[in-house]
Amino acid sequence: MKFSILSTLLLLSFAMNAQIVTNDNKEKEQEKEEEKKTQTETSVNKSGIEIYAGFSPSYTYRTLAENEGIFGDPIGERENEVGEWISSFEAGVRNDLSNNLQLQIGLGFARNRESYSFESTETDSIYRYVNTYRHISFPIRLSYEYGEEIAFFGGIGIMPKAFLSMEKVETVIDINNQESDITTVERDGFNFFVVDAIGTIGTKIQFNQHYGIYATLEARRQLSNNFDSQSPYIRKPYALGFNLGLQLYL
Repeated sequence: MKFSILSTLLLLSFAMNAQIVTNDNKEKEQEKEEEKKTQTETSVNKSGIEIYAGFSPSYTYRTLAENEGIFGDPIGERENEVGEWISSFEAGVRNDLSNNLQLQIGLGFARNRESYSFESTETDSIYRYVNTYRHISFPIRLSYEYGEEIAFFGGIGIMPKAFLSMEKVETVIDINNQESDITTVERDGFNFFVVDAIGTIGTKIQFNQHYGIYATLEARRQLSNNFDSQSPYIRKPYALGFNLGLQLYL
């Protein structure tokens, strides 16, 4: 009788220990599988393609010089023009080249702006204008990236641009002594193809394996003249601003 009771207790003890060991093994295997799954997802995100889209509010201005030669003309009142804030837009694709290096190719709508204002209380006259230069842009950037869920990066690149138009909005006093706006769109006398140099630094935040956001500081400088060779001026705009947008992981 004692032997039977002892045997039963030993069998129960062995079964309980075996169950504990089995449960422990299952939990460890589940932890390993989850860890492996997380590493795989991270690896896929790190080596995959990113699609991005965003906007770029920037302070834009220009350098302006007289074109040397027979077509040149003194700058005159254009010395008193000032820079303006304006937004541009961009979308594109990023792809990893190797460890921490990433190539970014985009398509955008780029704008830069200047304005002038004159008011005289003696003659009750007002003359203001805003010039907005509009281009289709093709930015290409090479960046170095550090981090995963929160990544910091910096890059350089070029931005070829195709000229669309220059919109001029003039404000004058009409015959009824009221302010009136006159809008004209100019396309003649401009170089169709220009190129910007760009430098970028910022951060990307990955919310999950599907999407994230990015925010950067960026400086752009146009390397070629907005106007053609027969224009009286040489105009090269620049921009200092931000890039803000959404990124998707494929």
